[in-house]
Amino acid sequence: MNISVGLTFCVAYIAGLLLSGAAGYFTIGTLAISRAGVIVSLGLLVLAAIASRYRALGWRSSIWAALACVFFLASIYMTVRSPVAGSRDISAYVERAQSIAPTHVIAGRVIEEPRLNRALKGQFVLQAERLKIQNANGETTFQIATQGQLYITAPLLQVTGLHRGQLITAIGRLYRPQAAKNPGGFDFASYLSQRGIFTGFVATDLQFPINSRWGLWRVRQRIVRSHLRALGSPLGQLVSAMALGRRAVDLPANMQALFAQVGLAHTIAASGFHVSLLLGTVLALLRSRTARLQVVVGIIVLISYVTLTGWQASVIRAAIMGMATLAGLATNRQVMPTGALMLAATAMLLVYPQWLWQVGFQLSVMATWGLIVTVPAIVRRLKWMPVTVASLVAVPVAATLWTLPLMLYHFNVISGVSILLNVVATPLVTVISLGGIASSAVALLLPTLGQLTAQLLYYPTQGLVWLAQTSSHLPGSAVAIGQISLWQLAGLYGVLCLSLCPLRSQIKRLKPLLPVVLVGFLLVPMAWQSLTQNQITVLAADDELIWLRQVKGQTMLINSGDQDTAFYTVEPFLKQAGVNQIDQAIALSTDSEHVFGWRSLLQRSPSRHLYSASELPALTNLTQRFQALQPGRSQVIGQVTMQLLGIENPILRVTAAQSWLLLPPLSSELQAYLAQTSTVLESHVLVWSGGALSDELLAAVNPKVVICYGRNLSEAIERRLRQADRQVFWTHRDGAVTWHHQHGFHAYLETKHRNAQPWA
Repeated sequence: MNISVGLTFCVAYIAGLLLSGAAGYFTIGTLAISRAGVIVSLGLLVLAAIASRYRALGWRSSIWAALACVFFLASIYMTVRSPVAGSRDISAYVERAQSIAPTHVIAGRVIEEPRLNRALKGQFVLQAERLKIQNANGETTFQIATQGQLYITAPLLQVTGLHRGQLITAIGRLYRPQAAKNPGGFDFASYLSQRGIFTGFVATDLQFPINSRWGLWRVRQRIVRSHLRALGSPLGQLVSAMALGRRAVDLPANMQALFAQVGLAHTIAASGFHVSLLLGTVLALLRSRTARLQVVVGIIVLISYVTLTGWQASVIRAAIMGMATLAGLATNRQVMPTGALMLAATAMLLVYPQWLWQVGFQLSVMATWGLIVTVPAIVRRLKWMPVTVASLVAVPVAATLWTLPLMLYHFNVISGVSILLNVVATPLVTVISLGGIASSAVALLLPTLGQLTAQLLYYPTQGLVWLAQTSSHLPGSAVAIGQISLWQLAGLYGVLCLSLCPLRSQIKRLKPLLPVVLVGFLLVPMAWQSLTQNQITVLAADDELIWLRQVKGQTMLINSGDQDTAFYTVEPFLKQAGVNQIDQAIALSTDSEHVFGWRSLLQRSPSRHLYSASELPALTNLTQRFQALQPGRSQVIGQVTMQLLGIENPILRVTAAQSWLLLPPLSSELQAYLAQTSTVLESHVLVWSGGALSDELLAAVNPKVVICYGRNLSEAIERRLRQADRQVFWTHRDGAVTWHHQHGFHAYLETKHRNAQPWA
């Protein structure tokens, strides 16, 4: 079997995994069979039959038949290996535990090193062994042996001294992770389920013995402490992250966000770049030694580095490719980079097929593919440059080109400065990465000397941070382009692959037009959406009222929420919608928490006009054009008529296609008083916080649609509304609610579920 056939089998296996969920499933007994797997496999068998009769397809019929089997078995393998909760999994007891008592006690073993999240709380994964439920007096009312993993968050001080392998007892409460309730939101439930975790736990207290047992955590701890003592925070953590990857280090969230914004996130993630540097350095130091010694030392170094970084997918992929290179060195054979890449990806997906859905794995494979197939062509185009400079330019261009579609699909943002910044920053990144690895090795043996070695990296690290910070303030450093579809993603990669294929002379002249086609896949749908867009959305933000109107590229936002709501809910929605500027911003609440929310939001999406129910210096400083809303007066803002009813409890009536009444939390008495004193309440849509809803107010508003944005909606009120033939939505249950000028009202979770159904 030649190499091309072997690579084709690898592609068939990966394609079978990738398409396992397409077209849905049908079951035979307990086995789920992918419809796409059956359809494609039958197509390949047809090709096998054609090849056996006409011999016109290049390969023998047996190869086509084998490809059909590989594809079909891969599609089944993905379904078999997909994580599912067992009967004794801790997730089976969540509702029962919540109904018995608010306090739950979990005993188990830590299987993942604790890390800090954005809220400066510790987070880690626990293998559950026993569940106890305690009443208010601390007495155990329920106890059972259990299994499965939990995602635990705990106060920072509680996780101090905690490490992998420890047996602990956690006191707190169980919860079920939630799916994303808004477009662009992070799907926490899906993220955890792909890792085989179906339960979350908020811990208030952790109990565990302080032991001195040796482990890799001590090695990482010694390295990080050495860098911190030498460089301080956050430069010390940054050097550690560039040496070991950010999964091994608690790099501050603002530093991670900064590097992600300007396209330098790969530098703080252990990847093929670090493995190549490390292996290249080892081979260079041993170039005068025998090939056998080079191979042995190289393998030891690769395995040690993979283990030290925590067995990250990108590092494992690079290490396998490095071992393939060492095998070629030992046998005096040339190793095909494409073959090594496909071998590494296939081997990893045979062991753990769920790696296919990890963004890090996808980006690592595509970046490496881009370097292999595109760098030589770019270097040839830059032959007027010195080879070193041409390679310095070609590497970030090729990596960015092949990872860009995935970045757009997953993150909806493009950085206009990333390519140039990567070219400029590559020398600094190389020095810091090699220096970080070297100082880490020295620190393990001689901590003092390791600190002195790390101090040499102060100015390069400071220079890299300065470059990132300066670039982040440049126009185009982070441009939201909106959510692209799977078909756009496939089209983008199709155009890139076509650019590599040899073309006939008749159509070769059209090859320069491929970049235009590439951009067209993005710009044409975006332009069409901008010209035809007309929708209003009420976001699911717990008890916060967030109202957005998008019409022909113009965006109006009412309320930002607090800082967490602005960052986790509003900003992701704007990114997936391709919104880089808010045309009209209206702040109904002006307390300090919401001012912080506006400040966080407007730093990325500035507003042309900011309106508020009251004038505060903290708000007026956020924009050049500020205007206070006048109570009782109708004002036209962005072709929308608004009328503010009161300042202490700001009630806003908005007329945009339909009339909307936005109601803050009000007691039944205040609702009745409002109904008696106001004559402008009648509206098509009532948006209210849940809780009380007086008959007087309901009669005065007389809505056709009622949207509850709070956490509490009583069954009695919902039943009363539906009996009155009113359409009722609850964001806490249904997700974001959107009105579209063609499709009317619909809930995000309902639409998401419907679109996820198998297509025939």
